[in-house]
Amino acid sequence: MQVKQIHTPQEINEFIDFPFTLYKNDPYWVGELKADTRHLLDHHNPFWQQASRALFLAYEGEKPVGRIMALVNTAHNEYHQEEIGFFGFFDCIEDEKVSAALFAAAEKWLKEQGATAMRGPANPSSNHVYGLLVDGFDSLPSIMMPYNFPYYADLIEKAGFAKVKDLLAFYRTRDDKFSERFLKVCARCERAKGITLRRLNLHKIDEEAETIRRIYNEAWAENWGFVPLTRQDMMDIVKELKPILRLEGTCVIEENGKPAGFYICIPNMNHVLKILNGSLKNPWRVLKALWAWKHIKDARLIMLGVLPEFRKRGLDLILIKHIVTHGVAVWDAAELSWVLEDNAGMIRGIEECGCHPYKRYRVYQKEL
Repeated sequence: MQVKQIHTPQEINEFIDFPFTLYKNDPYWVGELKADTRHLLDHHNPFWQQASRALFLAYEGEKPVGRIMALVNTAHNEYHQEEIGFFGFFDCIEDEKVSAALFAAAEKWLKEQGATAMRGPANPSSNHVYGLLVDGFDSLPSIMMPYNFPYYADLIEKAGFAKVKDLLAFYRTRDDKFSERFLKVCARCERAKGITLRRLNLHKIDEEAETIRRIYNEAWAENWGFVPLTRQDMMDIVKELKPILRLEGTCVIEENGKPAGFYICIPNMNHVLKILNGSLKNPWRVLKALWAWKHIKDARLIMLGVLPEFRKRGLDLILIKHIVTHGVAVWDAAELSWVLEDNAGMIRGIEECGCHPYKRYRVYQKEL
């Protein structure tokens, strides 16, 4: 067994293909389109203007048995005044020797870049697929949320990592109920003068995207692990989401005409990606995926934020209620994710609107 830093297009294809082989018999794992992963890993992707990375593959003979990315996110380190390195795209057979060799290679590279600690998984940042699934392995993951074998946690911990933060995912169906307290508080907040709610205006999507970016960056500014979205980041998100966005899954809350908060819910496209199995080349799979797209019955809340100056007025509760009454009603069920485990106020509001925690994701860290 050997671990090799990879560079060539053929090696990168092996890096991208490996989890599709590893998880081929798993009923819940979902791979993104390989072309999308290839685009994300391309050095010309705008993300890498503020980050650097190294890719590693572990081989037994000529057969890949594990992979890992080591990366330094300059934007994160500048924002948080840290010297953190990250690992991501970690996939491995159930063999401690293989995982240890992968982490050793990533650790060596990060030390050479001046990193003092290694955190992850980050694929490749907190604005992408983040964390390791540690509880809730019995169902399909929601779009842009990780899924992995249960043994991954053991491999990571045996490599010297410890939990640094847990992220929670909540679930609600249309049959779950609001608490009486939640309804009373929302009713009082909704009586405030000047409060209006509207859908996104897709005819002015660039203008709307900048409004969302500004609110999101201010609302999340103090959150652990947060990295502000740049204009380019937001353009990439718009490009990715526009084909699947439904107006029923969007909302901007305004006070006297000024945007104060928002949310975006998207259909759980993992039902489609599961069928496609990483490629659009199989016509039969594409037809089945198109049928599945039209019959998606669940969604994921991927973004929600309220400007700090409007907090403690219940606007976040109004948005959550709106998601349920006008979003879950369309899709039957929704996942709200992710929420930091120590964000007690948000968790309390989510649970009182009838949601229950059903998946837990873990971010690990190791001092170097």
